[in-house]
Formats: sequence, C-alpha cells, structure tokens
Amino acid sequence: MQKIIILFLILLFPSISYADQGLNLSCLNMLSAFGKKFEPLNYKLEATGFHYFDEKQNKFIIIPSKELEFGEDRFTVKFPEYELGFQRIVFEGQTKPTITMSKYDYKNDKFLDHYECDLKKEFIN
Repeated sequence: MQKIIILFLILLFPSISYADQGLNLSCLNMLSAFGKKFEPLNYKLEATGFHYFDEKQNKFIIIPSKELEFGEDRFTVKFPEYELGFQRIVFEGQTKPTITMSKYDYKNDKFLDHYECDLKKEFIN
C-alpha cells in the first residue's frame, strides 16, 4: 500500500508543480507601417537569461540575467557594438501598454532602429 501511495505522489507531483514564466518577444521594425518589408526579430527572456539566435555564428546565444540591466518598466541587453533597450510604454491616446525595442549604436552615438514587440508569456520547460 505504501508503494502505491509513493507512486501516486510521484506521478501527481509534476502535474501540480508550477514552472517559471518566460516571455517570447517578436519585434517588428516600426518602418513596416510605411510599407517596407522586415522580418521580425525573435527573443526570449527567462529568469536565467536573454535568448536570441546569432546569425553570424548560426547558433542560439544566452546572455545571463546578471549581465542585463533592469529598471521599473525596461531592460537593456548590451553587446560590444550596440545595445537593445526594451521598454513598456503607453502611447498617447491608448490605455494598453506596448513593448518597444530600440537599437542604440555606441560608435555613432545614435539610435538605429525602433521596433514594436508582441509579447507572449510561456511556461519554461
């Protein structure tokens, strides 16, 4: 009887445990609104870090969370030549917040592109 109870608890435990939530971000260049074609950029933010696909290296890269900068409504991912700033803002005339991403170029000291991001919450497997 004791073995049956232990087996039942082992089988039941994974179905009642909760995982952390992660965020899938799909960001599209705001110039798309003017008819230009852009492919969305896809990222994932989890408790462990920021995930993205590096096309130059042809592999997925994880930047640990301790290397990210976090603020009240924003987080920043720094690369050697640029940074990606993600921010939650409410545009004038709207009530629902929008996630935006801006790419800032250190060398030229200017913003290169601005993106609007769709956010999808997912449980981390």
